[in-house]
Amino acid sequence: MQTSKTKIFLSIFLTLCFCQGFSQDVEHNAWLFWSHQQKIGERWQLSSDVQVRSADNLDYVNTLLIRPGIGYKIAANQTLTLGYTYFGTWEKEKSGRVYEHENRIFEQFQIENEIKKVEITNRLRYEQRFMYQQYHRVFTQRLRHYLMVQVPLLADPLFTKGLYTAFQNEIFLNVQGQEHLTKRTFDQNRTYLGLGYRFSQELEMEGGYMFRYIIAEENTNVRNNIFQISVRTSF
Repeated sequence: MQTSKTKIFLSIFLTLCFCQGFSQDVEHNAWLFWSHQQKIGERWQLSSDVQVRSADNLDYVNTLLIRPGIGYKIAANQTLTLGYTYFGTWEKEKSGRVYEHENRIFEQFQIENEIKKVEITNRLRYEQRFMYQQYHRVFTQRLRHYLMVQVPLLADPLFTKGLYTAFQNEIFLNVQGQEHLTKRTFDQNRTYLGLGYRFSQELEMEGGYMFRYIIAEENTNVRNNIFQISVRTSF
């Protein structure tokens, strides 16, 4: 298992190194993010994510993401989720703002572990993407792996309240329909470092910096410097 993980991260590292020769676009954005989980039974839960993103240099709001889902706990620390995502974007063109939207269905497996009060979340999400590109319908599929680590800094012994730091990394792999996108399997990575405060087991707030790397087109990449504020609630 360790060998497989090492090979994956090495491949991504080499890809990033290779892409240094690509032409680069650098953008500065802000994201606002709210995530909620609502228990509806001993094992069942509803989830919802809402995210608003700005265009480059905070010029205007150009993205709205809404992601509801229903989850089932197969173990105390493992959850299977089925959900839907609406993803709408508005881009400025010479003729005005152009709107494109995408509908997604996703299946997700999440496992949560704790090591000496350090909380580790691993999430594997598989997406079916129904996209509209220049008035054409396109179907693609994508696999995403997300890792989050929360480390208490000034918190109570059980980490039910207090200051913490958070690290996240998410890898995106296109598994179908690459010809409609970047013609690559790996085309995006997001790395994040933040500082947050847990008010209770039901509420925490966080702010931080995300570096998003995207291979946008052949011989072109985009580097996003993103300031993110997030709120997570659970009842």
